Amino acid sequence: MNSKRYDEQEIHTIVKSLKNTQVEFLECKAPRGFSHCVRIAVLIDARVEEVFSLVSNINNHALFWPEYEFKSGDEGKLRKNLIYHTREKGAEKWTKYQIVDFKENSFYSGEMMEEETFLKKLRYEHYFIPVDNMTLSIESVYYSLRYGFLGKILNLLMAERIIKKRLLKAHLKLKEVAEKRKLRS
Repeated sequence: MNSKRYDEQEIHTIVKSLKNTQVEFLECKAPRGFSHCVRIAVLIDARVEEVFSLVSNINNHALFWPEYEFKSGDEGKLRKNLIYHTREKGAEKWTKYQIVDFKENSFYSGEMMEEETFLKKLRYEHYFIPVDNMTLSIESVYYSLRYGFLGKILNLLMAERIIKKRLLKAHLKLKEVAEKRKLRS
């Protein structure tokens, strides 16, 4: 979908605030068709190509999301229309996702293809922006919960908090793995 573009001023402002913290949740408004949004940014001390090479294979995602399993029908290399499945470890049901947009060393976006227990729909957009031989990683997760008004209450009570916690953990792990690989090179 590639709906959000980051201009130089936005990038500068985000990078400036990230120099004091490792990660930051940014303001986010859900686009039409979604009721909730979470956006996270992290500055990674590694070049975009190095970071993107880590995330560009769905099989590596278990490094950043250790509580999940991932599988795809082929080698798992990200590309537009790639279908992959994920599930929480120990769960029976796999959830189907599709990469809906992709630009090498820059961006990819995926969408949940079927409803889950609580999630009615979900889409994520992950940007990789070069900044002074580092990578500004920004990911937005747009979602809607099932159960109408009850879903909105569930979001306030737990869903948003769970999504933020998992995104934070995944982005800190991505930062750690990418920076360790850079040191070994």
